[in-house]
Amino acid sequence: MKTYAEERRSLDRNWLQMQWRHVRLWRRFFAQAVVRETHYRAHFLTTLLVGLVQLGLGIVPTLLLFGFTSEVHGWSRAEVIALVGVFQIITGLIATFVAPNLNRMTTYLTEGELDGVLLRPVSSQFYLTLRWINVAELTNVASGIVVLVIGLVQSDLRPGFGQVVQAVVLAGCGLVLLTAVWSAMSFLAFWLQSVNPIGVVFLSMVEAGRYPLVFFPVAVRTFLTFAFPVAFATTFPVRALDGDLGWGPVALGLGLAVVAMTLVRLVWRRGLLTYSSASS
Repeated sequence: MKTYAEERRSLDRNWLQMQWRHVRLWRRFFAQAVVRETHYRAHFLTTLLVGLVQLGLGIVPTLLLFGFTSEVHGWSRAEVIALVGVFQIITGLIATFVAPNLNRMTTYLTEGELDGVLLRPVSSQFYLTLRWINVAELTNVASGIVVLVIGLVQSDLRPGFGQVVQAVVLAGCGLVLLTAVWSAMSFLAFWLQSVNPIGVVFLSMVEAGRYPLVFFPVAVRTFLTFAFPVAFATTFPVRALDGDLGWGPVALGLGLAVVAMTLVRLVWRRGLLTYSSASS
């Protein structure tokens, strides 16, 4: 008989093998997405042009606002431009990896596609959340990086290594938190059948991240930090680059991300318990 330690090591080894299988599978998803994109080059160019127009529309209000003042609530024009760049990066990542999947949730449930997913030897939540990738949207991520660098240069900020790490971790936590919120909202399809309008509502609310958190009333700030945590994805990373944040918000973001993903997992499992095949 195996000892407890041997059984534990066996379980850990199997868990690691399963996670590595998911990584390799996602790499195949990405490779397939790149191949698809090469067949539709016009889509790539269209996405690039649309992203540039949206980026320009995001910068115009900033230029208009700071045409009358040099600072608003402690934010300079250059810092807000950097914030717009971070916002473009985050929304580009969401449009690349998250939106193509969660926008299909109603289809999975109403047309019976979830039945086939549940039969696959991988996590069904992983498959439904990360299967589809819109590679063309990465152009928006690239343009966001350019705008972020321009904002940092204009504001004469030279963040150190620790500040960059803080900003990256906070942005990552913000991305995870926003994905968790949208996932939980989409998983309501188990009970509501159709959740197509939820994506529109979610993306409309994300627009609040285009502006610094201090621009909003206190109640709205609390909402955008804890209930709909877009602040972790945009305002906090820029403040970290500015050297205004310590490691406390980073630890808070990591903790909230873990809690959010755990809760989303529970919602998914609860939804599966209520699911009956679309063909039944």
